[in-house]
Amino acid sequence: MDILAARKKAAERAQAHKAEDAALPADMPVAPAEEALVHTTGSPPPLTVPESAEPQAVQPVPQVVSEKPEIPAQNSQEETQELEMVSFRLGSEEYAVLVADVREVLKIRELTRVPNAPDYILGITSLRGTMLPVIDLCRRLGLKPTEPSEKARIIVISTDDDEVGLVVDRVNSVIRVPLQEIKPAPEHIEQGADFLRGIVRQGDKLYIVLDLHKAVVK
Repeated sequence: MDILAARKKAAERAQAHKAEDAALPADMPVAPAEEALVHTTGSPPPLTVPESAEPQAVQPVPQVVSEKPEIPAQNSQEETQELEMVSFRLGSEEYAVLVADVREVLKIRELTRVPNAPDYILGITSLRGTMLPVIDLCRRLGLKPTEPSEKARIIVISTDDDEVGLVVDRVNSVIRVPLQEIKPAPEHIEQGADFLRGIVRQGDKLYIVLDLHKAVVK
C-alpha cells in the first residue's frame, strides 16, 4: 500500500510541473546559458553600431616618390661625332686625313715624269688602267723633302671624283678623333698653313689634320 501511495504522489507532482511550464509568459527572458545555445545552433546575431558613433575619416596613405637621377641633356650630333682618320708621318710631324677620303695605300713604285709639271708632282703611274698623278706631300706643304725609305708609302686619295697619290714617309694607323677636339691651327705656323684643317691631340701625340681639297686641288 505504501508503494502505491508513493507512485501516486510522484505522478501528481509531475502533472503539477507541466502545468507550471505551460503557464509561463512567452516573453520571459532566456537564461544566459540557453541564449548561448540559441546563438550557437542558429544564425549569428546581426552586428549593430551605436547611433552616437561617428564615421572616422580615412587618412590618405602617403605616396613614396623615388628620386630619379637627373639625366644630362644629350649633346648635339656635332659634339658627339667621331671622325676616323689615317695617321702618317712627314719628317718629324704626325699628320692625319679622313679615312673616307683614302682609297688605298701603295708601296713606292716607279713613276713616269711629266714635262713642265710643278716640282711637287713626282710623276704618274698606272693604277688598274688609270693614270694616277703622284705628289710629294713634303714639297707641297713647303717642307724639306726626304729620300723615300722602305717604309715610305703612296696614299691614294679621292677628291672631286679624281684620284691622286700622296707620298708620305710612313703610314701609322687609323685613329678616332672627336670632331669638337679638332682645334684651329696655330697662327705662327707659316709653311703649309693654308692646307691645314686643324690640330688634335691624342694621348701624347699631336696630329696635324690635312685639308686634302686645298692641298691637292689648289
